[in-house]
Amino acid sequence: MTDRLLQLYRGNTPEAVEFRQCIRSYNNMFAFTSLGVHYDRELSKRNKGIYTFRVQGQIYHFVNPLKPSDGEKASNLQLYFYDTEHEVQNRMALSSKFRESIVQQLKSILDHNPYSVFIRRLAEIKDLDKYRIFLKSNPGLDQRVFNIPSVSQVAAVWLDSDSVNGDSSREIEICTKTGSRKIVKQHYGCYDTLQYPLIFPSGETGWHPGILRKNKTQILQQPDQTCEKENLLSIEQCTDIEQLFIAEQTAAKKKKRQRPTVSCREYYAYKFQMRNGDQSNLLHIGRLLQQYSVDTYVKLETSRLEFHRGKQNKLRTEAYQGLLDVIAKGSTNASNVEKRIILPASFIGGPRDMRRRYMDAMTLVQRYGKPDIFLTMTCNSSWPEIKNYLLETDECQNRPDLITRVFRAKIEQLKEDLFKKHLFGHVAAYTYVIEFQKRGLPHAHFLIILKEQSKMFSPEEYDNIVCAELLDRHQSPYLYSLVIMHMLHGPCGSMNPSNPCMRQNHKCRNNYPKDFSEYTKHGKNSYPIYRRRDDGSKVYIRQHELDNRWIVPYNPYLLAKYDCHINVEICLPLKL
Repeated sequence: MTDRLLQLYRGNTPEAVEFRQCIRSYNNMFAFTSLGVHYDRELSKRNKGIYTFRVQGQIYHFVNPLKPSDGEKASNLQLYFYDTEHEVQNRMALSSKFRESIVQQLKSILDHNPYSVFIRRLAEIKDLDKYRIFLKSNPGLDQRVFNIPSVSQVAAVWLDSDSVNGDSSREIEICTKTGSRKIVKQHYGCYDTLQYPLIFPSGETGWHPGILRKNKTQILQQPDQTCEKENLLSIEQCTDIEQLFIAEQTAAKKKKRQRPTVSCREYYAYKFQMRNGDQSNLLHIGRLLQQYSVDTYVKLETSRLEFHRGKQNKLRTEAYQGLLDVIAKGSTNASNVEKRIILPASFIGGPRDMRRRYMDAMTLVQRYGKPDIFLTMTCNSSWPEIKNYLLETDECQNRPDLITRVFRAKIEQLKEDLFKKHLFGHVAAYTYVIEFQKRGLPHAHFLIILKEQSKMFSPEEYDNIVCAELLDRHQSPYLYSLVIMHMLHGPCGSMNPSNPCMRQNHKCRNNYPKDFSEYTKHGKNSYPIYRRRDDGSKVYIRQHELDNRWIVPYNPYLLAKYDCHINVEICLPLKL
């Protein structure tokens, strides 16, 4: 990444600050492909809460024709070719929030991009309509070493009358006239480069099938061998020429092992890894990293779906698609047979995988009884493990890689406390799920079934685990601050009618504020009514006075240790 672009990412000048706030818009302005996606615009406005990029459905990258249609403004790739004398003005006309000095800088940085150079040179070709223009899907570059592609490696131009060498269907054709847009497949090496020029300003190739994995261990251990487990006779040991011929023939008959290649998941796991002295700056691109990581996940899921689409003949799908039932009914009309793509149970998130997980959870209840404890843990973006790895210009919500990594470590530590150190007693079985909030932070839900000797049946035993009151600020100042920070609900109701917990009937779906109670007691097919004494304890939050009725039940030890929202409920009285 060039020093000028790095200064925009990490600088503190007004231009750099504005650039980071509108980085997705600037990237889309200079992108060679247009982005087809349905995303939540309300979350990306940042009117309330943190900035979040959330999409629904598939993501498509389109290559537009070189010239815009009549009455339409030039966009994306067209801005590099159409009316280049007024390119800056054309880009500024896309939105009023852009700053001209930033656009000038980005244009200057991308003048050396091989795709930019190629498209600008097309304006010098006369009778361009007679030519066919292709962008190479996978430039021939060895990704195991750092290199920058040249113009001839990323694109080519042919006359209509010329015969195209190779398979042109694997290349991306740019229409010279007004025509349909071309979709860039997710397995093309230029997929990332064309859409994210501000991440790959030099046109670096992204993942594509066939990237060889570099194995340093084999090279160091066997530097003289060209093949794995090569076992030919040496000239010194050979006493008869026939021995050498037989050994060569034997080696030739052996099936050649295909060298292992890097999968899509492995490639991006390597790219998103945190390293000391990493100069790629990929993890410090602000809001653009949210879009890039979501795009990468959709790309990975699409690759998995296409893999299973091509393996249907190995799944005996005729047993699932109703073919046997149709034949059994005596039908001879092929139109009565529906064609479906069956996902195996190994596909995470697929219908069979979800059903399997559901049946496993229900089997635990049948075997060990109803759950005793329901626990919810939410990630705290202010954990020091997260803050210590952020740059001054970073925001925690723009580092999903760091947040999920730290949260997983906390979850593993919580599991050790619950299931190995027996914090709540000996556990017979448990199940949990990790989800992501509307605003992007992960949280986990645990259902815990205790062994018979550890079960709790009386309200007095509930008080040993669960607390739903403000603590004394003088006796426990640290825990008191954590309760105020993490375990206060709302406010909602008449104090804040627009709170997310409010239903259409203007009531809180969590039934806050709760009623005061001098002692813990059982509810009617509900969570216990925890002790919430009217002892005068109050705290001012968001200009409102809150008391014990607004406290979310918690465990003091877990709250003090993990410093996050961690709700603990006794769910044994609930009827399933």
